[in-house]
Amino acid sequence: MSGILALGIQDFKRLMTNALFWVITATLVLIIVLINLALPKNISEEDYHILIYQTDHYADQAISVSSEEELRQKVKENGTIGLLGNDDGSITVLNPGLSEKTVHAIITMLYRSSNIDINIERLNESNKTIPFNKRMTPVFICFEALIIGFILGGVLLLSEKEEGTIRAMRIAPIGVDKYLISKTGLFSIIAVLYSFLMALFCIGFNFPVLSFALLSFFGAAIFSLIGLAFTTFFKDMSSWFFSMALLLSINMLPVVAYSEPSFSPLWLRVIPSYSMIFAYENILFGMGRSLIPVVFTVAGWCIGAYLVSRFVVGRYLLAEGR
Repeated sequence: MSGILALGIQDFKRLMTNALFWVITATLVLIIVLINLALPKNISEEDYHILIYQTDHYADQAISVSSEEELRQKVKENGTIGLLGNDDGSITVLNPGLSEKTVHAIITMLYRSSNIDINIERLNESNKTIPFNKRMTPVFICFEALIIGFILGGVLLLSEKEEGTIRAMRIAPIGVDKYLISKTGLFSIIAVLYSFLMALFCIGFNFPVLSFALLSFFGAAIFSLIGLAFTTFFKDMSSWFFSMALLLSINMLPVVAYSEPSFSPLWLRVIPSYSMIFAYENILFGMGRSLIPVVFTVAGWCIGAYLVSRFVVGRYLLAEGR
């Protein structure tokens, strides 16, 4: 434990003298200012996807589902509108917690020329209309705070290669586990701090802190481990930076699903940031969704990322004779 702590302190001291660390810190402040002062609270109304069950109304522009349970689940989790046909011929409009103004506007658009009876049911009564600028907070947390370990871990690892520190570590009995845990722990703690500051100044203090901190810590750990394994194969900053930017761009693709929840293909859900961005939305805005699937997803990614990173770093970075 003392060896891990010593390595972590050494890395932290090196971060204090690294210009990129202070650039990322300044970016954190700029993002907080952007969310609170620059981004609008409201934008033009979005088009809500329509799901239907047991009704043919609006069928030409709607997606049919196989059961009422599936309809309710998709409406609750994906922010869509559901039309549920009742036995008496009326329609129940299911929504995930939209404002009455928004729901009535949608109903007017759908049934302006119909005499059909309409009922409205909110599936998440606790949900409130989230201002656009506040709703972007999970996006910035995922793609600024959590990836700190990916970027700074790569920078420190390349610096250790250039300075010859890695050669000394190959001779000294430091061990792969100590190397990974010290760096991952340091970057995860920094990510928790940055994430918390972003949430505090943008959302307030009204969210479950423990769930938020655990998600931030282990989410950052995943990206740190992936970053260390990825950077192991590079020798200089120029080639690493271009590849790193490309990989982070792929990691940002779940923003599309966050902006358009009905678009969630399987290949997009495999990206680790997909689960995290919706988990942050759930925690910060009280969406009422279960966090159990996220726990299993993040745990699986943590274990997988650690095993891969341990193999890659142990064999291609810290192995003696290389």
